Amino acid sequence: MDGRLYTHPTLARQRFSQIVQEDDARLDLMEASLVIALEEYPSVDVAQYLAQVDRWCESVRQRVEGANDLERLLSEINRLLFLEEGFCGEEPAHFDPRLTFLNHVLDLHAGVPIALSIVYIEISRRLGLSASGVSLPGRFLVKVKGPWGELLVDPYDGGSVLTTAECQRILDQVYGGGVQLREHHLRSCSNKDVLARVLSQLKSGFLARHDLHRAAASADRLLLLDEDDPFELRDRGIMAIQLHQYRDGIATLERYIRNNPHGEDVGRLREEIAWLRAWIDSN
Repeated sequence: MDGRLYTHPTLARQRFSQIVQEDDARLDLMEASLVIALEEYPSVDVAQYLAQVDRWCESVRQRVEGANDLERLLSEINRLLFLEEGFCGEEPAHFDPRLTFLNHVLDLHAGVPIALSIVYIEISRRLGLSASGVSLPGRFLVKVKGPWGELLVDPYDGGSVLTTAECQRILDQVYGGGVQLREHHLRSCSNKDVLARVLSQLKSGFLARHDLHRAAASADRLLLLDEDDPFELRDRGIMAIQLHQYRDGIATLERYIRNNPHGEDVGRLREEIAWLRAWIDSN
């Protein structure tokens, strides 16, 4: 035995449920993201990772000596994370869950844009700044506000501060110049929206690897964030059937139909449910 404590996945799921029931403004993205990882990696010491983040914050706090100048604070955060600790952006050709699960991001000092942004957001918040995620198509960013201004930061690119022209260039890479940057592209995400995007990335990645059990676990947590999300209800019902969890799948698809009675796929799903019920009754 290595002396580590292990958490049962059910307890990790319960803790995630408790966290996301809190008021959005009070939700700690760092803890919530680590608890997502805890379900997959039961030996993760959430408190240890949070303590490490607090030590980084204290280091920055000592350097700025009480200054509240936004650019100076960001400069010191960048110095610590990207120069001293060596955090960097990494987007592999194929899905690698380690670069999304926050325990590995904090261990590897590398991650996808949204994972690095969560680290940046929570360090900024602990230092008294107002920080939020921005889901610009093509890149997840951080919006940081201080007493004298507001800046867009790209943790995937070493904490660089982006101008609107640079944000437009990111859009151009996605849409080939066909979309003009608008105010809604730079709108702040809620904390629960950020978690939903993390879980959606994991779900999509696991589906691409044909790992239905882990994809379903991500969908279950997405439904904890919004129990009536029609897209997730439909996907979860279909995954349950693919996993031979027929009764659960039928119940979930029926919830989807009740919430979305005019959906284009409702007729087909009703037929599938009727076929499954007949098959269950005959076996």
